[in-house]
Amino acid sequence: MAIAWHNRTSIRSTLRFGLLATAIVTVLVGGLGTLFISREVAVHQTQSFLLRTATALAILFQRVNHRFVHPFLATAGVGHLRLIPLTQGGVPLTALPHPLTQHSVDWHLLLTGSYQSGIVGNEVFIAYPVTPPSSLQTHSSGLHSHTFALLLTRPLPSIVGPVIFVVGAVVVTAIIAVAISDRYTAHISKTLDHLVRRSNRVASGHLDDQESSDEPREAELAALDAAISSMIGSLRAANEAESTYILAISHDLRTPLTSIRGFAEAIIDEAVSSPIEAAHTIEREAQRIERLINDLIALARLRASDYTLSPQSIDLNELLLHLIEAASPRAERRSLHIVSSLPPDHIIIYQDPERLLQLLGNLLDNAIKYAHSEVSVILKTTADAALVEISDDGAGIPISTQEQLFHSQLNPTPGKDGAVGSGLGLLIVGRLATRMGIEVHAASPLDQAGGTRCEIILPHDPVKPQSAMSSSRNPLGAAVEPESKPR
Repeated sequence: MAIAWHNRTSIRSTLRFGLLATAIVTVLVGGLGTLFISREVAVHQTQSFLLRTATALAILFQRVNHRFVHPFLATAGVGHLRLIPLTQGGVPLTALPHPLTQHSVDWHLLLTGSYQSGIVGNEVFIAYPVTPPSSLQTHSSGLHSHTFALLLTRPLPSIVGPVIFVVGAVVVTAIIAVAISDRYTAHISKTLDHLVRRSNRVASGHLDDQESSDEPREAELAALDAAISSMIGSLRAANEAESTYILAISHDLRTPLTSIRGFAEAIIDEAVSSPIEAAHTIEREAQRIERLINDLIALARLRASDYTLSPQSIDLNELLLHLIEAASPRAERRSLHIVSSLPPDHIIIYQDPERLLQLLGNLLDNAIKYAHSEVSVILKTTADAALVEISDDGAGIPISTQEQLFHSQLNPTPGKDGAVGSGLGLLIVGRLATRMGIEVHAASPLDQAGGTRCEIILPHDPVKPQSAMSSSRNPLGAAVEPESKPR
């Protein structure tokens, strides 16, 4: 099914919104923070200026003639400077300039000789106590106060201009952020669209990978592109291997079926000299088909998620003796000798006896099939594991085949007696070993004449068997990978 994502929020919109929001919030926070700090600095500087001015004027008023002071006692004062008379109770006798009110100043504080500064609205003020000269009290009829308050005010700079500047900066920043985000996200969207098209082609079964573009600059997108390319390559290889596997299985089935059909028709037409011999041939070919089907069933069971093991304590010596005894008739028919070397002490391991017998039996059957004269079975033990070695003196395994010996289906080759297997026996060994936590290794050739040795490592404390094969993504698993020359 194709991947549809255009009906959802695109990554381009998300990135654009994120960059835009980040830019706007950054400018707003920076601008408003700057305005706040600037206003605080302006208030502090204005208060300092007013305090210095008030201190100087207070000294001046105590020394000048009353004619100089009288203008400052007027209702309007002089500029932002007023001299306000106070009663003994600390009540101002004249009106205060807007926006100050009588409650804006703690007049009782001035009677103690302290000054007070503050801010009301956009006006910074300072009230400074002044003791007037005696000439002012003499010539100011009706004034019985003994203290005056020198009131200085000064407006703060208007914030309209800075606010307009911040708003303009936000707008300009938003425009720049949108332009940058569009330019950057256009590249991201183009790359993602390309990757989506490739994925959709894979999902629809097209593995030709004709989509081509430059490698993404971003590390994450480049890694995703490489992963999709690797996936396409793996699926293509799996498809090719599956086709080869189907052809191989078809050939393995067709060959014995052709032989069976030919002999059956010959028997019907009474064209064979020995019907008994023809019947034996049909029986052998039928057994070959049966072995192939049994191997395919075994592989299918190994891949099933509900495949279970039944481990229990096993006497490995007795199991190997039973295995050798069961294989001896086949070895004798091929004029082979099975040599065994088992320690006197019984070695107990914890495994599934039926599956272990199947694993060792496949290896021993394979050795008997290709041995020239002798097969050996050796049991050793170490502190951590039991080691079983199954060796033969056959021609050996080609080096090109050894790497995939227990991981792929191998093209079956005739044994010493001309018998041909399914090519799946060693693959089943590898799958069983993985499930049971067993290590299997093969070494070949052993000398100039050839020979093969398979080593099976059975830990005394086996690891937990795997519940699933790692190649579950392929419906035919590793069995679909053919080899050119197996044993």
